[in-house]
Amino acid sequence: MYRQRILIAAEFEFAKDGFAGAKVNAIAAAADVSLATVYKNFKGKDEIWDVLQAQRMNELLDTVRNATAGCTTALENLLAGVRAQVTFFGNNPNFLALHIREGFSWATAIVGTDAGRGSQRMNMRAGLEMLTRGVEAALAADEIAPARPSVVAGLIVSALQVWLTDWVVTDRGVPIETVADELVDHLTVLLSPAKRPKG
Repeated sequence: MYRQRILIAAEFEFAKDGFAGAKVNAIAAAADVSLATVYKNFKGKDEIWDVLQAQRMNELLDTVRNATAGCTTALENLLAGVRAQVTFFGNNPNFLALHIREGFSWATAIVGTDAGRGSQRMNMRAGLEMLTRGVEAALAADEIAPARPSVVAGLIVSALQVWLTDWVVTDRGVPIETVADELVDHLTVLLSPAKRPKG
């Protein structure tokens, strides 16, 4: 019971002040528990961060799995997965805000660098690897334009970050479903296998 309250409060504090700026006593106050209760449930801020990241990543993966369960093509699977991610982040605004506040590129910061921290880094790497496998399947089925799978996956993740960041910066001025529609439409054109003139 206390753990979940603490995690919800921590997510708010991380979104507001970033990991470095968030204080454990502020998390305790936001959760309406004592500092001692926080430390009975977690070793410290790093563990709170890791547990929160793992919990939200599991929820995100479940959301994507449910959204893609009925897909019949690899491209449908990719686009439904992107739509599900947009909706998930829109429905979890503090989780989105804490990722934006961290200030690194989701596509490039997770490969061969120390960007992100703890389980966040591992989760983002796992997510990018999963996306890359989806791109490989779409390429094998000739459903998208030829390109290196890791590059296509990076483009998709970058577009996701850009659309979501713009949504936050513009004070969430449109429904999240509109953001999802725009992004999926953009990716459909970007990934189109239509023949391009040589030259």
